[in-house]
Formats: sequence, structure tokens, C-alpha cells
Amino acid sequence: MSLTLKSREVSVVTVLDLTGKITLGEGGQALRDELRLYLAKGVRRMVLNLAEVSYVDSSGLGELVSAFTGMKNLGVSWS
Repeated sequence: MSLTLKSREVSVVTVLDLTGKITLGEGGQALRDELRLYLAKGVRRMVLNLAEVSYVDSSGLGELVSAFTGMKNLGVSWS
């Protein structure tokens, strides 16, 4: 199962609901692309809901850490 991402707004926070696997290749790239899209839209408060993520490999974990670091440096508040 590849990674699917759905967004929703809760108050002033954008919640990204992730479902599937965050792995080398498709899953990590999809997450990176989606986060860049929201940054371009000016989103500065974000929550990643990983409740339905079934697997994260080392590359996927690296993608999450990289995204967190990059977004934190841009002033994004996320959980």
C-alpha cells in the first residue's frame, strides 16, 4: 500500500492524515511534495496524523526528521 494524504482544517491548524507506508521512494516523495505545497500556501500550523501509517522504514523516518527540521527553521508550528 502506498502513502495517501488527506488534509483537513481544525480551527487554525492544518491536519494531514497519512495512511499507508512511508518508505524509500514513493511514500517519502509524496510526503515531501505535500509539505512543500502547504508551505507555498503559507500554512504555518500543521499536525501530521500518523495513526493509520502501517510502516515507516529508515528512509521514511529520515524524511520525517528532515521535514520537521526544515519546517521548524521556517517557523512552522507542527506536531
